[in-house]
Amino acid sequence: METNLFREHERNSADFLKEILNKEGFRLTSQRQKILELFNAEGGEHHLCAEEIHQKLAEQGEKISVSTVYRALHVMVNLGLLQELELAEERKYYELRSPVLHQHHHLVCVHCGEVNEFEDAIITQVSGHETQERGFSLLNSQFTVYGICPRCQGRYIN
Repeated sequence: METNLFREHERNSADFLKEILNKEGFRLTSQRQKILELFNAEGGEHHLCAEEIHQKLAEQGEKISVSTVYRALHVMVNLGLLQELELAEERKYYELRSPVLHQHHHLVCVHCGEVNEFEDAIITQVSGHETQERGFSLLNSQFTVYGICPRCQGRYIN
């Protein structure tokens, strides 16, 4: 899938999602649309696990099983609409996939699980250089730093 398909204005469109799904032989179900809307929601969380997605949809009155959420996430990851992240032990999180030009990285607190995103041009440059040197084409790069956030430092270190 080409990265130019992920322009922000297109990603917010149900028609765009329907086009991508149809092209790959899938239907636009209301569940898939609702999950994508959660990620697109203004002020919504950027990193959600399947259980959080299920809970948020249930709070909105949606009748959807956790297994349906997992299946929908799997389809959207395979189509390149969402990105799967392993930010905590034995738990996968999901976020909207962004083009290479908008790469970001993650700083994760190992105590409370807080996730902060950051951008760093040097990391992006190194990723590009290393892939080029080895004959790869860069699709995405992730750099995750694990540490202890200031709030937890106050709780656990003092």
